[in-house]
Amino acid sequence: MKIFNNILKVVLCLLIVTPILGVLGVFPEPTAELYNNPEAFTFIKVLFDSGFVVYLMAIVFAISIILTIKNQMALVALLILPITLNIVGFHLFLDGGLHTSGAIMGNVLFLINIYFLWQNRDVYQKLWKRV
Repeated sequence: MKIFNNILKVVLCLLIVTPILGVLGVFPEPTAELYNNPEAFTFIKVLFDSGFVVYLMAIVFAISIILTIKNQMALVALLILPITLNIVGFHLFLDGGLHTSGAIMGNVLFLINIYFLWQNRDVYQKLWKRV
């Protein structure tokens, strides 16, 4: 089980490093051909043009990579959950569904995130107790 967890941590880090590299200019900006309909591209274009959303996401992912290296997976899973849900929601509602080629990375990220949330469910029980 420890080997499986370590493999998932490596895959998670590889998935969340791609937006960081995109913000740093390693990857080109998205084009309309990458999306299944114009509304999806317009949404992504607005996020890039806002000037802060993609940078904030990259910062959260960079912090998550550091926390993954420090084996703080309970915090990582909670930290990236809102972004993961937004990625899945984007592909589900704007980009043609969860079975499109663009949604594969988001689906894998979501499944890994759910796995680590489940693995750390005992840690989260403390959040629900009354003080």
